[in-house]
Amino acid sequence: MRLYEIIEPEDINDIVGQEHLLGDNTPLRKMIDKGEFESLIFVGPPGTGKTTVAKLIGKKLSLPFYRLHGAATSVNEIKNITESSKHYGRPSIIFIDEVHRFSKTQQDLLLKVIDEKHSYIIGASTENPYFSLTPAMRSRSFIFEFKALNEDALSKILNKATFAIMEKYGVKNVECQNREYFIQNCGGDARRMLKLFETAASLGEIKDSNLFITVDKIEELTQYSVYSKDEHYDLLSAMIKSIRGSNPDAALVWCFKLINCGFSPEEIFRRLYISASEDIGNAYPDAVTFVNSAFNGFLNVGVPEGYIILAHAVTFLASCPKSNRSYEAYKRVKEYLKKNDPYPPANIRHNPKGYKYPFETGEFVKQTYFEGSEKFYSPSEYGFEIKIRDRLKRLWGENEF
Repeated sequence: MRLYEIIEPEDINDIVGQEHLLGDNTPLRKMIDKGEFESLIFVGPPGTGKTTVAKLIGKKLSLPFYRLHGAATSVNEIKNITESSKHYGRPSIIFIDEVHRFSKTQQDLLLKVIDEKHSYIIGASTENPYFSLTPAMRSRSFIFEFKALNEDALSKILNKATFAIMEKYGVKNVECQNREYFIQNCGGDARRMLKLFETAASLGEIKDSNLFITVDKIEELTQYSVYSKDEHYDLLSAMIKSIRGSNPDAALVWCFKLINCGFSPEEIFRRLYISASEDIGNAYPDAVTFVNSAFNGFLNVGVPEGYIILAHAVTFLASCPKSNRSYEAYKRVKEYLKKNDPYPPANIRHNPKGYKYPFETGEFVKQTYFEGSEKFYSPSEYGFEIKIRDRLKRLWGENEF
């Protein structure tokens, strides 16, 4: 057994960290103690206890526990578990790791499972549920956020792991050259910390019933796979700025370095959606539609082939004509509405006075739609936005746009 399996808590009270979720009188703790829930979604970084808590719920409620993975579970597998629960007249717990990888069809099946109450659903995800789960799934679920473990919690887990290592190697003492190294280089991920510690122990030296552990032999393992929050945001920024700067090669480099560092493709696609409107906008209005299609294709194909679609989306956006005029218009109108409280003119209200129907004279007629003199949107001279600018000038006059 791996070290993190050996020291896995036997009871919810033994869990270190996540006190905001599992402390006395917290909503989640009350649900667990009473078994009063239908669907729970645990959201948070890896190695923070989501799977452990799910297992312990199954143990506390003494119910059959099925662990599935969002990337490798078929609809039939869920149906078989549900049918088995119906047959025995006893509900089961279906735990779905990486539930954000479930397609909309699979999520729709879960709705039926939840509504029929033959199984409890517990999902775990590292992704924002408002981006990865359907509205209907979110509506039926209680969502709880797990936080990256702090140094105090990690230190307690490492103490427990040290005793397990002593027992495994039959030594009376463990001397670690730099104990803080494991805590500071795991990014709040207890599982990763324990893997590093276990590896270091296997490379250690035993003398006189003492195990001596050094970190120099495992530093190479953490050099590239653990990165700071600053680097995380630097890489994201570099990718977006490369797209904005129409450099597809650079955009690809930073995109796939993010992937290599463990950043989720779903989060990258979220940034691409924003870039498609913020940086491309009406210079190529179909950019958002393209990203949406690419994201759906990625979800349907999965990895590693889905990375081809991701590369397609990144190079496409980087190669498109650019305009931020819609984004600038949005910022201007926000500032305007902070200081002003406009009301629609009489001709375009619900019961209008003097409204002119544009199609009676073709497709356009001049009339008042806004009584202010402010201008928010100013089309650029790039891409499709040139045609937008020319049309608006033709309709409203040269000086208007």
